[in-house]
Amino acid sequence: MILAMKYIKYLAIALIAMSVTACSDDEPKNDFTREFSMVYPQLPAGHKMISKIERSQESGGSSVAVVDYDGNNHVVKITATYRDKTGSETNKETIHIDYNNGAIICEKKIQPVTYSFEVNSQGAITHMNNVSTNRTAAHLAYDYNNQIESAQEVNPSYTTLTTWDWSDGKLNHWKLADITQTDSVAYDYTSSVPNKAGIDIYSNNALSFTTLVCEVLRNAGLFGATSNLLPGAVLKDGLEDPETHQIELKRYPVTYTVDADGYVTAYTVATSPKLTVKISYR
Repeated sequence: MILAMKYIKYLAIALIAMSVTACSDDEPKNDFTREFSMVYPQLPAGHKMISKIERSQESGGSSVAVVDYDGNNHVVKITATYRDKTGSETNKETIHIDYNNGAIICEKKIQPVTYSFEVNSQGAITHMNNVSTNRTAAHLAYDYNNQIESAQEVNPSYTTLTTWDWSDGKLNHWKLADITQTDSVAYDYTSSVPNKAGIDIYSNNALSFTTLVCEVLRNAGLFGATSNLLPGAVLKDGLEDPETHQIELKRYPVTYTVDADGYVTAYTVATSPKLTVKISYR
């Protein structure tokens, strides 16, 4: 009888330990299930998958995204960490991608959220739904080259529309508009670098997620094709001229570091303060 009771005691302890392991921080907290058939992006020859992105400003402040993959080279987890100029962590988020149920689970300090998503025949996300509210979060449209043309992001009180313009496989500019503001960025290819790895172009508009997360999702093909060239300069809206009421464009040159095979491993943008981005591949 005593032996039996000891066995039951140790069995209970083992079951509790298994339960704690199953609910560890490495597992997404997701109860969402549905019938879903994923179409995975078909990436071009020479494409490389990102394992880490590190962003740092000359005056301090940094962020890093670390990417995990499954055995088929599909992104399953993105961990993004943000630090101020003292090195103190200011925010951290973990993104899990569940291809079986077509869901993206975002674990954030502020408010976790789960999105269900749909994809087109080339594996790019065309629609995202907030699972908890059952409302549309974003609707995305692509051209026949799988280049993103427009994205509507739906907020509780308004909708934001972003449009992109492409030519010959390169991104020329994008423009954002909502009820309170407009924003735009253009790209200058007078000098340029081939985008062999398929990384995101600098200052591309982020969709529903932070810039770091979107850079990984674009590299994975989940937001369609990436620009086939990387620009030598970025043109952003500046301040309005008080006399002409025209919005002046500020020009920020971009310089790239490439490896022996022509893949970009880092780039620096001459903003103030300067921004440096380092990229590691699988």
